[in-house]
Amino acid sequence: MVTAMITTSSETLPWQPIFTIERSRKAEVTVYGIVSVVTGDDNFADFARPLEQRYRTLVSHGKTDFELWTRSLLKPWQLLSHMDTLKRNYPDLKDEHYALFMASHSAEPCHMEALDTVMKLTGINEESLRCPQASPLCQESKDLMKSRGEKPRRRYHNCSGKHSGYLAALKAMGEKPESYLDENNPHHDDLKEILAYFTGRPTSSFVATTDGCQLPNYALSTFEIAGIYQSLFNLENKTLARPEWSHWGKLGQLMHTYPRYVSGLGRLDYKIMTGEAFPGADFQAIAKEGADGLLGVSIISNKFPNGLGICIKLSSGFDNKHMELILREILQQLELAPPKKKEAQDVRVDHIKTHFHFQTNATCSGTKALPLSTTVS
Repeated sequence: MVTAMITTSSETLPWQPIFTIERSRKAEVTVYGIVSVVTGDDNFADFARPLEQRYRTLVSHGKTDFELWTRSLLKPWQLLSHMDTLKRNYPDLKDEHYALFMASHSAEPCHMEALDTVMKLTGINEESLRCPQASPLCQESKDLMKSRGEKPRRRYHNCSGKHSGYLAALKAMGEKPESYLDENNPHHDDLKEILAYFTGRPTSSFVATTDGCQLPNYALSTFEIAGIYQSLFNLENKTLARPEWSHWGKLGQLMHTYPRYVSGLGRLDYKIMTGEAFPGADFQAIAKEGADGLLGVSIISNKFPNGLGICIKLSSGFDNKHMELILREILQQLELAPPKKKEAQDVRVDHIKTHFHFQTNATCSGTKALPLSTTVS
């Protein structure tokens, strides 16, 4: 097998250094990526205005207009494309089921129980799922699977909740469920119309790829992702172009109320939503991890009444420690989270320094940015 080598210059890459870790004044680790942080202006929901006029940029690091596959960050809007159909046709579905439809779940027992209930209420079955067969991310479920002598199953795939939502919606509309993966299925036009409405771009600009779960996926810039995440907590009771999109304003609250159904214990987005990641922080947040180094966050706080939208992309793929470190620095610069408390220890760490290469736009945020160098253990 011959692998083609692709060469790119630093000028064509969208990434920039986000932070560097030094040990005794010698650089040891540099993490590259893109960071976008925005806040809405008072008329951010006026979708007739260009996106750039509806948002103030607080952090723009790297090529924030570079389009990236949205991966699992797209899940709330994938649900929105058929949420009204589900609401009208399956009145017994509960809020936690809608949270599961947006999930990248760990296949914990509660996730599997909710999935079974969805299948019972909608009349779909595991054999209809077209996500890949997988083993649970949750160790408890892995052990149960092993004890039962099970092989990987589609139900254990982290996107099985999302797929069940698609299947139930197509069943209710009288369409062939087996066609739901086809990017040419008119059902996917609804999602492209939602994205076009938000961004102001034509629907023809959204070219599809096949996501890891096999559903079509579309690319947005980190600036657009930050903006669309800001809207999750802030569009309730807003007038939108189509009445079936009115559920948009409920997506964020569903995620915030049922973080475990959206993710799983110990996961970074779960810890952000429950406050475990940043104890003492002065905000409420929802968050979503995406494959290969993506994180989307929506925040509401007294300091930013129109909300914050954050998108972080790591060039090397997802790393919990690095992602949490970057988000903590953003929140500290915006004076939304206190510094992490240092635990007393007899291990020397004062020779390790972390230098961040971005700074919040104080003129936009009304805050004073913190120094760009902190000590971490």
